[in-house]
Amino acid sequence: MKIALFYYDEFAEFEIGLACLLLHHRHDIISVALENRVYTSEEKQRFFIDKVIKDIDADSIDLLIIPGGDPNPLFDNRELKNFVEDLIHKNKKIGGICGGAILLAGLGILKGKKCTGNTSGVKPNDDAYKYYSESILSDEQVVVDGNIVTAQGQAYAEFAVELASQMGLFKSKGEYDECLKWCKNIR
Repeated sequence: MKIALFYYDEFAEFEIGLACLLLHHRHDIISVALENRVYTSEEKQRFFIDKVIKDIDADSIDLLIIPGGDPNPLFDNRELKNFVEDLIHKNKKIGGICGGAILLAGLGILKGKKCTGNTSGVKPNDDAYKYYSESILSDEQVVVDGNIVTAQGQAYAEFAVELASQMGLFKSKGEYDECLKWCKNIR
């Protein structure tokens, strides 16, 4: 199975680090972006990508992970919207955390979906609230609605474990719970 990490300027790499750690042993992980160039994360690390979105066949991707950051410059990007819609049409899994969930909302992907996002949930006074007007907002840290997983930015451990679960890494609820305890350093 193949997992694609979507990079964009100032993405929050820490929000997807645990997910990559949990998933890389059993899945091929590639980095994707809109342009073939270096991307600098919020933490000021530089990342090269493996592929640009226009060169990816949606059938080859099983999960797209969108980290947080500032998605505002991407809301009107038709190429990205078409790619995500193609993944959804092909029943692929998509995970968005914090600003990644806001990006999904801004692209119109979360209309009619139960979801969450932002740092600690989307509130009526948030600038991003308008993008969720046709969504079913939840205060849960992680929400799964069909093939879409959304998470609040502070819930990166829960997001990672849920993505691992969605990709079939656990045989039982006990394994899921133990992994979450490990990610959160709970003994």
